[in-house]
Amino acid sequence: MTDPTADGWATTAWTMDQLDTEALARRSLVWFALGGVIFVALALRPAVAHDPFSSWWNLLPFLGLLVGGTLAALVLHEAVHGLVMARYGARPQFGVGMMQGTVPYAYATSPGFRYTRRQFWWVAMMPTFVVNALLAVLVFTLPWGPYLVLPAAFHLSGCIGDWMILRMVAEHPEGTLVEDTRDGVILHVPPSEPAA
Repeated sequence: MTDPTADGWATTAWTMDQLDTEALARRSLVWFALGGVIFVALALRPAVAHDPFSSWWNLLPFLGLLVGGTLAALVLHEAVHGLVMARYGARPQFGVGMMQGTVPYAYATSPGFRYTRRQFWWVAMMPTFVVNALLAVLVFTLPWGPYLVLPAAFHLSGCIGDWMILRMVAEHPEGTLVEDTRDGVILHVPPSEPAA
């Protein structure tokens, strides 16, 4: 039975306000540091070959790419969420919000559409794969790739929010349907099977 309006199904709403922001911050810092190490290692080749930090004037493109690269990665991240949502038949919507009134976040959402747990896993994880892979290639191959190390590390650390939501969804049984909303998710949990 996959009808969440049928008897026995439970509906649970989970919002961003329920996210443990201290745990989010700690995990985000760990992934930022790890991402920094990985992306610095990737940037060594272009840094040695092109020496992008050879002049103070190079600080201007560095600052520009720090801000622009971070914003571009964020926009691309949400666009990838939206593309995967659309692939499953949803109509994605985009925007920005404030978690617990203090932490800004961008979102792609599709209220009213219900994903299987597997589909939602792909919706949530695809930006981690696609955007980080693209950033790794850019850092490694472009002469100004070293300027993208911080935006890449910021992006990797920002993926932690998606991972924490997935971890919470994974605690619910197979057959659970997930509705992505502006503020979190609504879980439609099927009735448990009676013991034989």
